[in-house]
Amino acid sequence: MIAIVLPQADERLLSALSIQKCKDFKVYVTTGKVEEDPSLEVFHGSWSQVQEEWVCVLTTEVLPDPDFVKRITKTISRHPEFDVYHVNLKDQKAFPRKTSPQKFFQLTVVEEVPAPLSTFIFRTHELRAKAIFKADGTLDTLRTVLACSRIKPTRKVWRAKAQWVEPAPDLDPMAAERAIRERLDFFRWTEDYFGDDDYPLSVSDQLSLFAGEVAKLFPSYSVDDLKEQMYSFQAAKGAVRRTRATSALKSALKKRGLELQ
Repeated sequence: MIAIVLPQADERLLSALSIQKCKDFKVYVTTGKVEEDPSLEVFHGSWSQVQEEWVCVLTTEVLPDPDFVKRITKTISRHPEFDVYHVNLKDQKAFPRKTSPQKFFQLTVVEEVPAPLSTFIFRTHELRAKAIFKADGTLDTLRTVLACSRIKPTRKVWRAKAQWVEPAPDLDPMAAERAIRERLDFFRWTEDYFGDDDYPLSVSDQLSLFAGEVAKLFPSYSVDDLKEQMYSFQAAKGAVRRTRATSALKSALKKRGLELQ
């Protein structure tokens, strides 16, 4: 059985769950009041409290179709050996049948294919053991998926698709900088996760990717500060790589109409 966790009670999601063709799931609502619905088993709690073998955290940016649970349970029953399953999004590039950590990085980071938390179903004990959190206490989707799929690839849920509603931009004036710093922290984490030999990108492409994100901090940060950010990456260690890191930053700033002195 699957536990579907709603961090916030939402009538649209509850309505979508009430018409699921397969009822082999329980709903956990973390915050908010839920009107009684005889078609749903609803409990109050978070994903850390569920007892079911599988868990999916469903937020308002993903709307499941009526076959959502049916497709998930069918795929798990046929291929029970995986720890993470993924539901593709409508009108977005599809994940392959099996997605290695390297391919996952390529899709979500390099190609920027949306992969919100709600499109993943985790083996509960794996999620509890390996979940990684952001500073605000929410699950870090990319790191958590990579941590849980290090041994076994992510398995696609056959023929399942969900509708993605892109979240509204955060109007907090510090939100953009916070997002950049989170992404830079993620890049540093991936260097430890993959290691130098197994990183999904060449060193040049790696430094170019990192530099593109670092350059977004200008003009809030000085050029010297940006250089220090670049030199903090493992890919920039050593005299030759340090020079290449500086060159990558120069190119990234030039794309933004700036010159590195």
